[in-house]
Amino acid sequence: MDYLTATEFSKKWGITSRMVARYCEVGRIDGAIKKGKTWLLPANSKRPMDQRRKRLAVKTVKTTGSTLNPASETATYHTTDVYHTLGLTRETLRYYENVGLIEPKRSSQSQYREFNLYDMSRLMSIDFFRKRGFSPVEIRELLTAAAPEDYAALMHSQLDRLDRKIAQLQQMRHRLVEAQSFCESVPDIAGSFSIRELPLYCVRETLPSVSSFGEYRNRVLKFLDLEQEDILSNLVRAISFDETGYKGSEMYVVKPAVRMSRAETFLEHGKCLYTTLIADNNDPSVPEKMFDLCHNWATEHKASFRGVVYIFIRFVMLKKTTDQHFYEVWVQLK
Repeated sequence: MDYLTATEFSKKWGITSRMVARYCEVGRIDGAIKKGKTWLLPANSKRPMDQRRKRLAVKTVKTTGSTLNPASETATYHTTDVYHTLGLTRETLRYYENVGLIEPKRSSQSQYREFNLYDMSRLMSIDFFRKRGFSPVEIRELLTAAAPEDYAALMHSQLDRLDRKIAQLQQMRHRLVEAQSFCESVPDIAGSFSIRELPLYCVRETLPSVSSFGEYRNRVLKFLDLEQEDILSNLVRAISFDETGYKGSEMYVVKPAVRMSRAETFLEHGKCLYTTLIADNNDPSVPEKMFDLCHNWATEHKASFRGVVYIFIRFVMLKKTTDQHFYEVWVQLK
């Protein structure tokens, strides 16, 4: 007689090998034998009927001139039924139970969850509120609402949360569009020079260097909305130089501004020589590279600088050993 393993039958029957082994252990498969830890089944074995699935008993209730079939009112559904009927996974049902949204009964024999008509209706009610932005924990809070006006107030709060989330997503989309646009323009602008007007930036804090990480919490993070703003995009390196080369630098925490105010400090604005520079984030020669590029351009075009340059990180490419930064360089022209 030919035999197949429990694993082979699990694939054939579409169930777990553990369930096949369970059938063998309780004697529901004739001719099954165990070799070590492996169950072997006759190749022509038939899958036993799953006793967890109860046939729906059809009750007939006679009334005046009609017959009603309330079978669905006494039906018992299992986790697999819920998945095929409502699309909810075992993990989702377990989570709903853990947070107190459902309390399915347990089979006295197998301890598997059993759902009745009320449970199925509750699951569809939960889905109603999930599609309106409520989390399972927030839906649990709805259980304490006693009247429509209570629900109306909760809906109003949810609308406020969604409006804030939409605003955050719109800001994220704006930043993503800017990053995409920069990536697309890099092949055309990399290493080229142009004259541009530096946008207005308000200086919120000054640091001695980019590596002053011990001061970031109190001097950088406190100025950022960490849910929305990344650190790199809000730091600007200011480098001072003269005709002999690089003299020194410091870091600014900046914020785009609409107009100037006497109460605030701003980056020097006006016409600048604009270019881009690509370098590894562990490359210490960025200031020197910047100076050489700009000095050569100034010599060729008989231009002079004010002696300050601002370097922004506009994009990052992640590498296995080091990251590559795409810098925007703004050199103040006289």
